[in-house]
Amino acid sequence: MTKRNDHGAAMLLVMAWSLFLVLFALVVVRAVIVQIAPSDASERSYAALAAAEAGIDDYRAHLLAQPSYYQQVDAGNASLTGWASVPGGVSNALYTVTVDSSRAAVGGEVRVFSTGKSGNITRTVEAVLTKRSTLDYVYLSDIETPSPRLPGAYSTAAGSGGATGVTAQDLAASLCSRYWYQSGSVSSSTTGNQRNQNFCQWAGINVGEKITGKIHTNDIWRLQNSDLSSVLDAGAISSSCRSTADGLTAGEVGCSATRRFIATSSEGLNSNNSADATWSSSTVFQGNSWRPGSTDNTRRNPRYESVLELPQSSATLKKDASETGCVYTGPTRIRFSTESGLGYMYVTSPDTIATATACGGTLLKADPASPATQNTIKIGLAQFSDLVIYMQNVPRPGQADDPDNAYDVNNQWVLNAEPSCKLKGAKKYPYVIPKASVDSVDPGLFNSGSTNKGFPSEQANTASPWYANSCGNGDLYVQGSYKGAFTLASQSNIILTSSLTESASNVSTGQPSAASTSVIGLVSEKFTYLYRPFTSSDAWVGDWKSANAQDPKFNVAILAVDECFASQDPYFGSRQGSIYLWGSLAQQFRCVVGATGGYNKAYSFDTRLSSIHPPYMLELSSEPWKVERTGEITSAKQSIGTADYPLLGSDEVGASIRNVRAVTGPATATAVGTQARVTATGVGHAIVSYEVVFANRVDIRQLFITVE
Repeated sequence: MTKRNDHGAAMLLVMAWSLFLVLFALVVVRAVIVQIAPSDASERSYAALAAAEAGIDDYRAHLLAQPSYYQQVDAGNASLTGWASVPGGVSNALYTVTVDSSRAAVGGEVRVFSTGKSGNITRTVEAVLTKRSTLDYVYLSDIETPSPRLPGAYSTAAGSGGATGVTAQDLAASLCSRYWYQSGSVSSSTTGNQRNQNFCQWAGINVGEKITGKIHTNDIWRLQNSDLSSVLDAGAISSSCRSTADGLTAGEVGCSATRRFIATSSEGLNSNNSADATWSSSTVFQGNSWRPGSTDNTRRNPRYESVLELPQSSATLKKDASETGCVYTGPTRIRFSTESGLGYMYVTSPDTIATATACGGTLLKADPASPATQNTIKIGLAQFSDLVIYMQNVPRPGQADDPDNAYDVNNQWVLNAEPSCKLKGAKKYPYVIPKASVDSVDPGLFNSGSTNKGFPSEQANTASPWYANSCGNGDLYVQGSYKGAFTLASQSNIILTSSLTESASNVSTGQPSAASTSVIGLVSEKFTYLYRPFTSSDAWVGDWKSANAQDPKFNVAILAVDECFASQDPYFGSRQGSIYLWGSLAQQFRCVVGATGGYNKAYSFDTRLSSIHPPYMLELSSEPWKVERTGEITSAKQSIGTADYPLLGSDEVGASIRNVRAVTGPATATAVGTQARVTATGVGHAIVSYEVVFANRVDIRQLFITVE
């Protein structure tokens, strides 16, 4: 019998079983992969988000090292031109950064869009960077006492400072130019840890005032020790006088956290707020052991906030004005006007030999042989965007050329040769006389009988410290109704001759229209003050109508770099109502707006300043850029070519779109109804900026697009 061979069949069974096991393993592996894949995608998503956030941190680090970094093209930063690896990362994640700095100078913000990538997954984060500035407050002071140089505050008589030959003004310069809590000289013979509060003048906040918005001093407040809840918003008042909880060190003068102010009625403190104040034997110092009391009756105890450094100079604005704006020389008069819906300014600047053609060119200079015959130029403002106007002191022969100013050496005058400082009638000081044939409004603001209808008044006291020795100073006299965005800066003083409001403001209250984008910044190296001219007999002058100074209204952001905001001669005449300020006021010192004469205060923060800033004014701030808000966004995607994007939500019926433009990236954009038509010309990231106009506000928005 033949034995059967089963080896082949067994082999087939083994192979079949092996194939089954392989297939089964593949099914299992497939199932496992399906289960693992979401986890892997999630990890890559987290890695992409982390990379995007790393891009924000990296860009902000550059800004902290160099605040003007957003103005530069940094070829060494790979993330600005392509993809960069996350420093120190092990995930192989990348990030790329796109920056919209188009509103840094105007709106005070830099928007950073950072896209992180891990594998094939991308995520984008937007961060809005801002910095603290004087424009955050309706009122801010560095030192909460009047400037030692405030005309009329301290006596200039020899010996009035308590020592032979020393004036009270000289003494104030040494005793009063520091914070209350700073160590230093406190009297003519002692040193200690407090400013002399019986000699240095004070101005308090009392129940007769109304201030709406945040207020701050780097110094200490003096408050009426009564309920101020009707005067100040809750939580709005702050001071840099530290308590123990704020880091006060042993032996350092500071404040109690429960009472961060001095009361106007504090025992032993004299106000010394009369005109031409002097030092006398009764002017004593209360001693280094004196501290504010413990009782708080104000219901508005100031909270702590760190010192906000005020700008040291407005010189950067001179550069901006020289490059794209207007530079005027010597005393200058500007009256803003809105006519047929368009903005204009009437400029009289007799010492200006040359400036930009659009600003008057060579047509402003007056003939020194006929100084009372001056030229006035009417200038349309629609031709300008984010205009800066700078008033410089008259350059003198031999003065070095300023590389940041195209209008210095070509505007030189020999001392007392300039038209503004030539005799007009029997007086010699800087008259600026608007030409009636060009500016038909100004003559009506004067009374008849004046030979030279101009500024300062020909009837004013020539010995007044507001005018004395001012020939050649870049003083600006300004008023009117404006339309547009401007910053006006003076190397000397800014004098408000009457109301200065945006064209859509409320006529009765002065409140600006919430939908308006018109805004003005006033930056003076010295004083910004209200024009209240008096004669040598302390009577209101007869040529400038006193009605021009009654209840003035201002839609402005004021910064007095070295001095303060004041009213001229507040110790003379009677009160002329209230100052209705809708805006922001910041100053080195706190000066007098109301004494016997002058004004009451009605200050309100212009909430538009949270998003619309006077051009280039924020650049004066030395504060660091910080992240105001951040969040993840979904990037729109398109190919090279043209695509339309709706810009309004379904609930924004009635709103309109304006100012659609691509601010960065390989694209252009225009408005088509309520859509943006974007034409992409290359791959990369593009940012489209646009404004949404509502009935009572204007929103500024961005559209972030990835072009693939």
